[in-house]
Amino acid sequence: MSGDGSQHEAAQDDPIALARAFSDARYGVALGGDPVEFRVGEGAGGIESRLPAAYYAFITAWNPEAESQPVGENLQSDDALVARLDGLGMDYRRSWAQAPDGAHREAGWLIAGIDPVRADALGRDFGQAGILSWVAGSTVRLHMLMAMPDGADLPHVDWIE
Repeated sequence: MSGDGSQHEAAQDDPIALARAFSDARYGVALGGDPVEFRVGEGAGGIESRLPAAYYAFITAWNPEAESQPVGENLQSDDALVARLDGLGMDYRRSWAQAPDGAHREAGWLIAGIDPVRADALGRDFGQAGILSWVAGSTVRLHMLMAMPDGADLPHVDWIE
């Protein structure tokens, strides 16, 4: 997952602030009607009951390296991610990430059945600073795809080098 210009600066200068921004975001997916929201540090039973799987991930291809891109480039990256998911035979649904105040929103994909190692690799392939990943029945976790900086003891955040 990535963000706007302010998050890019956070990624360059303060990855902890970027992790906090991702952790504070609201996430949603449309599954047979009303959107189902999910958040870092909470269970996702609403998703798991409607889309049973052992593992889940939220990945976006928008704004790689946490640097704002033109919409056209983001749409091309999104198309490439969809092609990759299709090639892997993944079960995925359109989803989104949104700043708590609604100021920034970007499209992504909720992927059912993707194990955490494969999800992390896919996030890296698309230049993401972080993705969400969790095991069914557990809490949603943020995987920051970078080395853990000093003082980064944040709940529900894993730093994946």
